[in-house]
Amino acid sequence: MFGLGKNVTMALVGWLWADLLLGMFAIFLAANTSSAAVSQPEHQTVDPVAVQIQLPIDGSVLLGSNSTAIDQEEQRIAMFVTDKLVQMKGQRKVAVALAFASHELPTEGDRLAKLATTKLNNGLFAGTVVKTYHELNTGDTGRSLALELYLYY
Repeated sequence: MFGLGKNVTMALVGWLWADLLLGMFAIFLAANTSSAAVSQPEHQTVDPVAVQIQLPIDGSVLLGSNSTAIDQEEQRIAMFVTDKLVQMKGQRKVAVALAFASHELPTEGDRLAKLATTKLNNGLFAGTVVKTYHELNTGDTGRSLALELYLYY
């Protein structure tokens, strides 16, 4: 047939295979780019100016062993912070919360900050990244909690 041998037919098969792969790749790219644009979440920006809230806490209760008293103190802290935030900024959601609990021992200050922010996980704080730190104060047994809250616009 046209004087073509077996070698030309094998070369044509290779080009056909390459063309099929190229076509499938183009279809794959087109299919994935259209769904990526649809599935992107709404872009929210974070206000770079922090809202600062400071409140007294009872470190001896939070670091104690009475689970009922610990739960009540955590609820009180969450309600105080939420009410203060609504008074200051309205119903804006919190993106990042930095919590600093005062104590003379760094390990207890870290633990105190984690316990004090346990209930900050719903409402305006749903999905918030909470980072806890200690604030070293000589002779302090956990009397204050300072919060820096970064809000969404």
